[in-house]
Amino acid sequence: MRAIIIDDHKIFGEGLSMILEKIDISVVRVFQDPKEAWLYFHKFQNIDIIFTDINMPEMNGFKLCEKIKHINSSIKIIVLSMYDDKRIKKQALQSGADIYLTKTASKGDIQKAVKNCFLNKDFAQKKSQPNLIKDKFTMKYKLTKREREILVQILDEKSNQEIAEVLQISKRTVETHRKNIQLKLKAKNSVGIVKIALQYDLGVI
Repeated sequence: MRAIIIDDHKIFGEGLSMILEKIDISVVRVFQDPKEAWLYFHKFQNIDIIFTDINMPEMNGFKLCEKIKHINSSIKIIVLSMYDDKRIKKQALQSGADIYLTKTASKGDIQKAVKNCFLNKDFAQKKSQPNLIKDKFTMKYKLTKREREILVQILDEKSNQEIAEVLQISKRTVETHRKNIQLKLKAKNSVGIVKIALQYDLGVI
């Protein structure tokens, strides 16, 4: 079985490579740059399984999963992420990942996940410590895609009616989404939404 690893933290990629070699998976390359990994895969496609992080510069793991599955839907993808977050896991699986693991995964977890991948079965990793990470990535994916679209319009100083017209939805729907955004970001009002959005750079869909 041939694999590539994509993780912008070199030491993690090298450590994972050692683990995979011990369970008879040949690691062809370890990449820190997802764009470089994509170009390699697009050119050779001689890979059975890909292990990738999610939060990486230049191209995040969601986009990478989508592009890989578009070229070869049979390729297996296991995400290994520092985020133990239901919404981020859901986004990864919707983007094409076969299994989502956190970086607390043991060698046994990884071995079982690989086996399940090729049986087209999910793998439920045992719960680790609660994830208390709060950064740009987790803050962004607290929101649904539609909520992120509306947030972009809010940052553009559009009214609810204007947002409704741009997105072709009702004003009432916009108001509901705005309330949900406020609750999820724990903002007191619209000004608070803007402050948090700017702090965590949430103005990109």
